[in-house]
Amino acid sequence: MAISITSSVGKDGINKRSDVKKIQAALNAVYPSLALFVDGLCGPKTIRRIEKFQGRFMNNPDGRIDPGGRTLKRLNSATPDIQDEWSGDSAKWPEEKKLDSLARGMRPKVKRVLKTLKEEGFQPKIVYAWRSVTKQLELVEAGHSRVRFSFHNAQKKDGTPNACAADIIDKRWAWTKAAERNGFWEALGRSAKNEGLYWGGDWISFKDWAHVQYYPNYMLADVKKESGLA
Repeated sequence: MAISITSSVGKDGINKRSDVKKIQAALNAVYPSLALFVDGLCGPKTIRRIEKFQGRFMNNPDGRIDPGGRTLKRLNSATPDIQDEWSGDSAKWPEEKKLDSLARGMRPKVKRVLKTLKEEGFQPKIVYAWRSVTKQLELVEAGHSRVRFSFHNAQKKDGTPNACAADIIDKRWAWTKAAERNGFWEALGRSAKNEGLYWGGDWISFKDWAHVQYYPNYMLADVKKESGLA
C-alpha cells in the first residue's frame, strides 16, 4: 500500500513525527538489515538511510523526501529486487545462511554444538541466528522479548549481519515440555558451555532455554554501539 506524507521528511524538512514514522517503516522494508527505530524522530541515521536509498537513482542525494516528490514515488514503487541479500524472514533462511549471519568467531562454535547434538541423537535446528531490529521490536511488542536490541541484532557498520546469538531447538519438540523430558535443553546447555558460549537456561529471572550467545549480557551496550545502532 502506497504511503503518503503531509510534509517534508529528512534534511531541513518539517519532520512531523507521523510522517517520519511512515518513512522509517518504509525504509526498513527496503533495508531490513539496516533497520531504524520507528520513533518518528528524524536524526542522522534516518537521513543517511534516505540518502542511501536516493543513491540508487540520484547522483547527488539530498537526504529529503517531499510529498509527491521523486523519492517518495520511488519508495512507494520499491520492489524486492532492490532489497539487500539479507532481506526476508531470517527464521526461514536455510541453515547455512543462518550460520553465515553469525559473527566470525561464533560460527565455528555453533557448528560444533550442532554436530555434538546430532552425535547424541538429537535433531538440532537453528530458529534464529541474526534477525533485524524491526523483528526484534515486533517480538518486544508481542511480549516475547524484553530488550529492544539483542545480540541477535548485531551487525557490521555496513549493515551486514554479525549475530552474536542463536536460538537452537530440536525440530521434533521445539519449545514443548518434550524437549526438557528428553534432555535436549540440558544437552544444548552443556555443549554450548563447552564451546565457551553463554546459555539462556542459566539465567535466573528468565529462562531462555534455546538461546546461546557469544558474549555475557553486560556487553550488550558495547555490541549495540559497534553495530552503529547506539
